[in-house]
Amino acid sequence: MKKLQILLPLTFLILITSCAENSIPESSESAQDTIQTLDVEAQSNSIELQAALRAHIEFLADDYLKGRDTGSNEYEIAARYVTSHFKQFGLKPAGEDGGWFQKVPFVRTTLDQASVEMVMHGKDTDTRFNYPDQFISGASSISEADELRGKVIFVGYGIVSKELNHNDYAGLDVKGKIVAYLTSKPASFPSEVGAHVSSGAEKRRYAAERGAIGIIILHTPVRDKVRTYEKIKAYVGKPSMSWRTKEGSVFGTFKNLRGGAYLSKETGKTLFTAAGYDLKKVFDEIKEDKIPLGFDLDIEVSFKRKSSHESVYSSNVVAILEGSDPALKSEYVVYSAHLDHIGEKLHKDDEAEHSDVINNGALDNASGIAIMLETARLYSQGEKPKRSILFVAVTGEEKGLLGSNYYAHYPTVPIESMVANINLDMPLILYPFADVIAFGAQHSTMAGYVETAAKSFGLKLSPDPMPEQAIFVRSDHYSFVKQGVPSIFLMPGFNSTDPEINGGEVFQKFFSTHYHQPSDDISLPINYDAGAIFTQVNFNIGTEIANSKGRPHWNEKNYFGDTFRK
Repeated sequence: MKKLQILLPLTFLILITSCAENSIPESSESAQDTIQTLDVEAQSNSIELQAALRAHIEFLADDYLKGRDTGSNEYEIAARYVTSHFKQFGLKPAGEDGGWFQKVPFVRTTLDQASVEMVMHGKDTDTRFNYPDQFISGASSISEADELRGKVIFVGYGIVSKELNHNDYAGLDVKGKIVAYLTSKPASFPSEVGAHVSSGAEKRRYAAERGAIGIIILHTPVRDKVRTYEKIKAYVGKPSMSWRTKEGSVFGTFKNLRGGAYLSKETGKTLFTAAGYDLKKVFDEIKEDKIPLGFDLDIEVSFKRKSSHESVYSSNVVAILEGSDPALKSEYVVYSAHLDHIGEKLHKDDEAEHSDVINNGALDNASGIAIMLETARLYSQGEKPKRSILFVAVTGEEKGLLGSNYYAHYPTVPIESMVANINLDMPLILYPFADVIAFGAQHSTMAGYVETAAKSFGLKLSPDPMPEQAIFVRSDHYSFVKQGVPSIFLMPGFNSTDPEINGGEVFQKFFSTHYHQPSDDISLPINYDAGAIFTQVNFNIGTEIANSKGRPHWNEKNYFGDTFRK
């Protein structure tokens, strides 16, 4: 009997054994022996898989790796750990120059906080605002010193979308001026589409394309419910990162945008009052989901800042399992997971010597990398699928999806040959789950593959339980989406096989207590049995896609398919 490579859930094994015992005559000893062999081998594989997941997570989340910060030596150690296992599994290198790595060039940018100035120029007097209590400013990744002054024009939310029939710049001339816009988006916008068109990157693009020279972002009471100005202020002084194109420019930057600020609600009101307007009326409008119209504030503001730059490199790790079909092996099912985390905290929580400052990232995202590695092992042991499987451990996710964005722009296989992306980011394997969530599955035929794979383990595919969070646009799969590749972000669902456990509550507790904290470490009650099952569901999804006759495709009249399809 060929060794069983795919572990069945224990409950499913019990069901098979029970049915077989009731249907097979007592004299059929060979059949009974076969069932017992199946049970023993499956449990043996489960134990092996659980032990491997534990070993991966414990290594990657060890204090020695200091939180695997992008560009650190400790991150590169983690990258070589991943490479070592790809080699063990017999995969082929698929990085640059025939190697395992794709070296990503970053610019680490630090703001000289003593240099930051924001002044409102009135007719009779100037008002100088205090940094960072009244406003926050970021560093420039393309300039060492910036100084600008210009008239301010309010542009509502600062969004332009033909598909949503929305243009906050209609009738406004912002060329050579500073635009001021509200955070977020209209409440009536679809969650995921709205999250895309209202992202910071898109809003900067709208402003730059219309000739603005600076940006003012207005904090609102609506934004307060998600994150207060004080919480945003806590990140002041932390360096930012961007990636360089092969031509040497910094991706996502615009030379005409030379400065700006993020204002507290009170500072925003001061600015509007000085111009003879009431910002509270605008806040009342957005509370009622009315679209505020833009207008010229007829007031000038000036900004100053200095920035320093450092070149940093960090590696994506890329490997291939070649497919078996002569025609289809030139197509790829892509698995992605981010290997980086956020490193060490800038400050201790208290003065105690034992205060922990290392953000180990056991579940964010050592667990995702561990599951991807064991998925690769399952592929290496069984019959090869028809299409090839591409594994990409990316860097810089915590800095803004940077490593995956770089890879999607400079892929080591043709982007049009990627048929699907399955992304693993922070799978919370903390309880025995009864369903799976595939963020973004509803946008393409990927939903069918996930549903089929989950059903084989007695699991169901559940819809997004928190659509207001727009998680579909917030992890590395979205870099592939923007290159036209149907993609999902796979996670354990909120339903549990244990009636005493509420998966949604476990999820929320992790976010409120452990997310991006030193407590996200191996002391958490990680359920490795759940991890083993999740690994096999992940494997089965890729196998369903890799062996299917056709490739996944975007649904008809889908925003993301229509916008990004190549």
